[in-house]
Amino acid sequence: MRIGLVSGLDWRDGIARLRAAGAELICLPLLSFAPWVAAKRDRAGLEHAERPPSPSLLEAIELADGAWISASAYESEGEGVFYVSSYIAGPDGPVSRYRQAAVVAEPGRYEQMFWSPGHEGNEVAASPLGPTGSLVGSDVRSAPAWEELVSAGARAVVCGVAEDAESWPQTMTAVAGLAALHSVIAVIVNRGGRSNDVEFPGGGAAFDRHGAEIGTGELIEVAPG
Repeated sequence: MRIGLVSGLDWRDGIARLRAAGAELICLPLLSFAPWVAAKRDRAGLEHAERPPSPSLLEAIELADGAWISASAYESEGEGVFYVSSYIAGPDGPVSRYRQAAVVAEPGRYEQMFWSPGHEGNEVAASPLGPTGSLVGSDVRSAPAWEELVSAGARAVVCGVAEDAESWPQTMTAVAGLAALHSVIAVIVNRGGRSNDVEFPGGGAAFDRHGAEIGTGELIEVAPG
């Protein structure tokens, strides 16, 4: 099957272009539909949060025109309650949701100022890639998060991140290792472009059950799990 990876800030164009190229599953990075609000201590970033289910996610599903979507939305459940929600969605709507649990607090990643840790657990959904789970942000490097998904039956894990040029290679290495450890297919897509004065290199890759790289780039052929 063909997996499309959308790194750039223009997610609408990316989805439409990759669907036209035959992508059956389209994966987007961390905060798929919003600027990188956690770049600085500016509470104006809270204004980008959407009420769940994210209207942007619903638009992405429509744009995908029958393809599946893996994406994460910045959402507000009410006054002062914010999460990053990761979704796997089919043509008829979301089939799984979880909320980023590991929330970072360090220069350039003021995540704890903008969203809370998720506490609902994670779900595995039947997708064209097989039984699939999703992880975003720091959860991508969390061994317990992978163990939870694999215990729930995941044979593939789709990861969306926002990593700078220094941390991106380290995160890819971690994902390859965790894929091999748990004998699952892994797909990862990084944020691309400049957002709130932070430069993200973009890119993405898929790894097989041995942690070997299947391919990189915008469109990757992957055998279902």
